[in-house]
Amino acid sequence: MNEESFEVRVSRKLLLVLTLVGLLFLLAGVEIGFTNTLIGPEVGQDKPVIKWIFVGFSTALGGLITINCFLYLIAPPIMLRITRENISFGTGFRYNLFDIPAKMLEKINTFTQESSVEVNGKKAIVEGGVELYFKNVEEIPSQKTTSMGIQYHAYRLIISSTYADKPGNEIVDQTKKILGLK
Repeated sequence: MNEESFEVRVSRKLLLVLTLVGLLFLLAGVEIGFTNTLIGPEVGQDKPVIKWIFVGFSTALGGLITINCFLYLIAPPIMLRITRENISFGTGFRYNLFDIPAKMLEKINTFTQESSVEVNGKKAIVEGGVELYFKNVEEIPSQKTTSMGIQYHAYRLIISSTYADKPGNEIVDQTKKILGLK
């Protein structure tokens, strides 16, 4: 790892799950529309238009998700890049990096959140991710349309731990080290 920069990419574990979800849609469309090995050909014959709309939708959507996530498995996109000069984060559908001068960073810290999974009637408190707070100045935008796992609103950037390939504490420590913060 370069001492002058630090990158957080999308987690390969998450990308594998999303690839499998896309593959499931693709296989459902192919099965219902063409192969009929698990589900008989009589399914959907009472309303063939709806059947073929479902087949087309699930095959196209499943194929696109599978291809996109498989390519991202090979080279996961960058969610966050820290250098001495810039803090860059993914925007839009394709994680196109947007730069904010590093001198605009005021504070960085991890945060916790309530788990979405309930066990024995209780939800645990888990790591939520990392928050970066920027100066409220006209030189940088106050919000941007971001990619999955990233939020930027009101000069506050959030990197979700669900999507990131590195834990929040490591992101905070490396950022402070590179930028010389305490």
